[in-house]
Amino acid sequence: MKKLFATLLVVVMIVGCFGIFTACSNDTKEFKVGVLHINPVSSTSGYTYAHQQGIEAMKKELGLKDSQVVIKDSIDDTNSQQINAAIEELLAQGCNMIIGTSFGYMNGMKEAALKNPQVVFSHGTGYLDTFGEGEPGNMNNYFGRIYQARYLSGIVAGLKASQGGKLGYVAAHGLNIAECSSGVNAFALGVQAVNPNATVEVKTLNSWFDPTNETAYAEALLKDGCEVIAQHCDTENPPAAAKAAGKFSIGYNSDMRKAIGDDSCLTSVVWHWGVYYTAAVREAMKCFDAEGKFISLDAWKAFGNYYGSFADDLFGLAELSSKVDPDTAAILKLAEGKLKNLDAWDVFSDKALSFENVDGTWHVKEVDRVLKKADGTAVGKVEVANITGDMKYWVAGVNGPALPAENK
Repeated sequence: MKKLFATLLVVVMIVGCFGIFTACSNDTKEFKVGVLHINPVSSTSGYTYAHQQGIEAMKKELGLKDSQVVIKDSIDDTNSQQINAAIEELLAQGCNMIIGTSFGYMNGMKEAALKNPQVVFSHGTGYLDTFGEGEPGNMNNYFGRIYQARYLSGIVAGLKASQGGKLGYVAAHGLNIAECSSGVNAFALGVQAVNPNATVEVKTLNSWFDPTNETAYAEALLKDGCEVIAQHCDTENPPAAAKAAGKFSIGYNSDMRKAIGDDSCLTSVVWHWGVYYTAAVREAMKCFDAEGKFISLDAWKAFGNYYGSFADDLFGLAELSSKVDPDTAAILKLAEGKLKNLDAWDVFSDKALSFENVDGTWHVKEVDRVLKKADGTAVGKVEVANITGDMKYWVAGVNGPALPAENK
């Protein structure tokens, strides 16, 4: 009898624990996520590849099946008709949440969010949301302080280039989009922290995805004497051009050293998008019950807009190649230590980092500075709003195209 009682007790405990687990974990069997990508999901490097790796990490972490994630790829973010059609297809397939990974999806997603208040929308790299007065609060925007990693990559490039040398940068856009201008400026400040008189030459594609000109512009910069090519564009073409020219590069989005199969790519600025997607989907799931029926947007409104930092492990640098300067790892470690405490120091603060080798050991200190524009005038205090939406200048040492008249 005691044995039977013990057996029944074990069964009750197992059933009870299973019930508790189900209630606490928010059963995902009926929750469905839709994703819009600008490039083919089959990409093996670059922008869409990095985002899809994050989606896969989220699926694994949260236990979602393949059938619970619907992908719409190769959606041109300049084609509103294509964007709207893809969103409608995701809604028709019963998606509870729609994620848009490219800047140009922003307006179409907000329009759809306002029409579908019981669906959660999350848009990457933009600035629109639906948290305003009279709006449903179902769409956020997300991005990260990627300029911090670009600063670190500038240190790598600056140490590799000759003192006072010239570095090149192929950018998607210029001064009209702060994500791009802040990235170039941060890269240049990283370069100057270790190579004070070096300059950065910038060519802008005026497109987020332009493989042909990504190659052509990199080749032009290399012919102009640039020793290292950095990028803010989607493909491995700039690093491949540097490799062909016997020069060096800094990749973006994913590890471009692997993409081109060569150590001439010194490192890459890489995203860890799984950090965001896991957190975002987990919160969105709380807005629905186990059958996928809408409950409320309270959890999503509390989650809000997202702007992650180096300290959140949202991004970082890929493994350093064997061709970097021997002191690179030691100096990066010091700079990374500073970036882990945003309240104390950030890239565009009124303090510059200065590195010094004393008896074989590297040290870092903060020194006063007046951040200046390329024309020599003082920048003034840099707020987060400048970095995300309004950095219409190049810092001193950067030679890039002027701001288009319509954006002044």
